[in-house]
Amino acid sequence: MADTTHWFTLAYKGTTQRLETSTVPTLDALHAYIEQHHGIHREHQKLLTHGLLKGAATTPLSEILAPGSKVLLMGTPSATLDDQHQRETQWREAQKTYAKYAASPEDVRRTRSSADGLNDEYTFHRLQKLDGLPHADRALALLQRLRGDEGVRGIMRRRRYSVGVLLELHPMERSILGYNRNRGEVIALRLRTDDLLGFRTYESVREVLMHELAHMVWDEHDERFHRLNREHCREVVELDWTRRGRTVAGQRARFYEPREEDAAAVDGGALGAQGFVLGGSVPDGAQEASAAELAYRAWQRRKQQ
Repeated sequence: MADTTHWFTLAYKGTTQRLETSTVPTLDALHAYIEQHHGIHREHQKLLTHGLLKGAATTPLSEILAPGSKVLLMGTPSATLDDQHQRETQWREAQKTYAKYAASPEDVRRTRSSADGLNDEYTFHRLQKLDGLPHADRALALLQRLRGDEGVRGIMRRRRYSVGVLLELHPMERSILGYNRNRGEVIALRLRTDDLLGFRTYESVREVLMHELAHMVWDEHDERFHRLNREHCREVVELDWTRRGRTVAGQRARFYEPREEDAAAVDGGALGAQGFVLGGSVPDGAQEASAAELAYRAWQRRKQQ
């Protein structure tokens, strides 16, 4: 009986493997090999030569593949599919929470909550996370860390800022990173990444907070606002007695210098009773709305529910 063993190549995502039909004798064995080495379930495997590679499970590969043939593998690993499914599930849940969030404007009365355990006059008197999203405890912990940050506390006391609610901004509000309503009635901050799988860095969230605190004094993104924002970004480091303005390596901490041209990407200006101070309506025929206008529309929808 003639020896029908020969080799072929399996190509997948830019890599090529040389396989022998003596070790991978049948189509079923090839599917099993791919599932073991590439993590792709056989239901999601597509094998191409000059066309779709077909045959019964027990069909010898030596009968359907010429020696030296190249087989192209297409498919997505099961772990990736599971991750995509998890993202889709989380996104559907986020849409449900957003519907509730948009339909139920938050209580923004400037009152203190004894449950929060702080009696400072100049602080964030209430913290509010979003329920129904993954890791809500981490979101609350991040808000607590911001309120307890020695640099932030120093700014609040020095500037006599009193904020009613520090709120987690829903991640589906993609047009802005935060807002300040009525000069301290509510400050909202985006805590989560767009994919809902993680959280933005503490430093990036605190930088947005410095921006929103500048709206405690100035509504528009003018030179007065930018000057105060820069002062906040320096003070949040200088007033942190736990760091004394230095890093653990003994070098002076680097101050964040906010760029004036980036201000509109954070919010559209201070948020008052009629929406953002800046922005206004987009003319008919405009192709894109500004960040301020998009945020204003979202805020108006919530208020009109």
